[in-house]
Amino acid sequence: MTLLETPPPAGGAAFHEILYAGAIAGVVIGFVGWVVLRERLDKPTFVSRFADWCASWSGLPRWVALPSGLLVGSILLAGFGVWWDVPIHMQNGRDPGPLANPSHYPIFLGILGFTHAGILGIGLARDPLPRRTVRLAPSWRVPMGALVVTAAGAIALVGFPADDFWHRIFGQDVTEWGPTHVMMIGGAVTCILGVPLLLAEAAQVGARAMQGLPGRLLGAAALSACVIPVAFLMEFDLGVPQFPAVTQFVIMGFVATWVFVAVRLWFGPGGALLAGASYLVIHAFLYLTILPLPGVLTARFLLMLPSAVLVELVALLVPPQRRRVPFAVLSGALLGSLGLYGEWLWSKVFMPLPQPLPASALPLMLSAGTLAAIGGGLLATWHVARLEDVADPNPPVPAAVPRQRWLGLAGVGVFVVLMAVFAPPRAGGDDISAGVALDKACDGETRCLAHVTVTLDPADAADDAIWFYSLSWQGRGQATSDAGIPRDPEQDAPGIMRVKLEETGAPGQYRTAQAVPLYGNWKTMLRLHLAPSTMLAVPLYAPDDPAIKGAQGRQVLVHDGDTVRPVLERKFLQRETKDDVPASLYALGYALVIAAWLSLLLFYGWCYNQAAAAAGSPTREKVTV
Repeated sequence: MTLLETPPPAGGAAFHEILYAGAIAGVVIGFVGWVVLRERLDKPTFVSRFADWCASWSGLPRWVALPSGLLVGSILLAGFGVWWDVPIHMQNGRDPGPLANPSHYPIFLGILGFTHAGILGIGLARDPLPRRTVRLAPSWRVPMGALVVTAAGAIALVGFPADDFWHRIFGQDVTEWGPTHVMMIGGAVTCILGVPLLLAEAAQVGARAMQGLPGRLLGAAALSACVIPVAFLMEFDLGVPQFPAVTQFVIMGFVATWVFVAVRLWFGPGGALLAGASYLVIHAFLYLTILPLPGVLTARFLLMLPSAVLVELVALLVPPQRRRVPFAVLSGALLGSLGLYGEWLWSKVFMPLPQPLPASALPLMLSAGTLAAIGGGLLATWHVARLEDVADPNPPVPAAVPRQRWLGLAGVGVFVVLMAVFAPPRAGGDDISAGVALDKACDGETRCLAHVTVTLDPADAADDAIWFYSLSWQGRGQATSDAGIPRDPEQDAPGIMRVKLEETGAPGQYRTAQAVPLYGNWKTMLRLHLAPSTMLAVPLYAPDDPAIKGAQGRQVLVHDGDTVRPVLERKFLQRETKDDVPASLYALGYALVIAAWLSLLLFYGWCYNQAAAAAGSPTREKVTV
């Protein structure tokens, strides 16, 4: 009896599905365009009246109140979709089509929502407006915060058709950090940067909600939400990281220090703890909304509280308001070392395999994490300085825009360099071979689970490994029932198995703690990660996949007694990618995405700096586009 199913397509979506998705987007774009047009013609709509009600109720300008609420709700909706979608792919494999996956709808609608939140902020702009705006027409000026949200939403929305285009050219990319996935997820997690700026602009025009303690709390909440970029650690949270372990420490160190230091500077005592609590609330929402879904793998998450406590303790030693840079740098140094060490301890309790990492890996991880955390601290000082200048209704005429101008760029630069050095997975281990022994013969067709014993040559090849374990995934396929499908031993989820390798006592020999699947839709391999960025796979099984035309789509089946040479892990994990695409075309595709992102980050910085400028300087006249 065969357990294989007809595989879904490995390229782009069917044309009719593109039309359906385009029709959904067209309805939303057309509706929001109609609202903006009517608004600019001074013909109120029910949306503009609702915006006025939101403004009256919240004490914020109409161009902040409604767009910010829509943005936050849309991010939560999209986040729910992503936390549902990624496990589906890990457990099921490819989609029959983009609209056949129910998790794509909240993602798509969420992206449409926060993109048009920015456009509504532009369309609803009415006096009182902040002193620094962009003039779109003689009587139409828009706040900088709305431009940040719109730009982030635009790159996320473009990512949807770009993703299908990428699949058609290069084949499907199943990693969270694939170029077009970074466009969609990156736009979603950075659009929140517009909210603190919008609130600061609201404070500048005297918004009631931004006065006193309530205003400080609201600003602190918006800054705390800037922790959302840790969404890029989702594969680590799910136990299937496709990038080197050091990147988890770099991203966590940078984002945690940036946000915790910024909120502490903005709010005062307790600000870092408030930010830490916000992080836990966001992840609790995602965890609890996914938990009731039947058979879906739930993501774990790091704790963050040790880092928040450390920032508060540093504030007792170094006065944050009088010595900002020393406070930020010391906070980064301690958070990147002691704080991330605390996260490593937490990973022993809550994080999935392949965590916790061995103690021998910590010097590299904590060193890179500390550098990244110091960069995050520098960004925090710039971020808060800009927001304070924006919120001040009467800044001095040389306004404080030059103050700490380059600290933010330096901080982001540290992060970008660390990711460029450590993030790309690399091949290696040319001298390593793996002898495989199975306790059961499998033919790949009938249901078969076997204990795998592997003997490495040289015997010490995995002695200093960051991780070495067995991963089986996409075993559920398109099955309508989970009955009989092997389940993960750690989280009891069907279609995925993360299994420890245990030393047998013989030199260089390891055995899987549980029998692993070598049949049907499953893909099974041993993962060997060596410091700093070498990521190797010992392929054990993969089905023949007729939808993949290249050689990488043919069946892989290791037999008892075979000797296997490890390969670059990406080659086996992402077997849907095409093998006949010129390297130059790949380089061009990646270069375009990277250039777009670097340009967008610089645009965010420009918006903040322009918003922070004083009105009286001749170099700070209103910008016309």
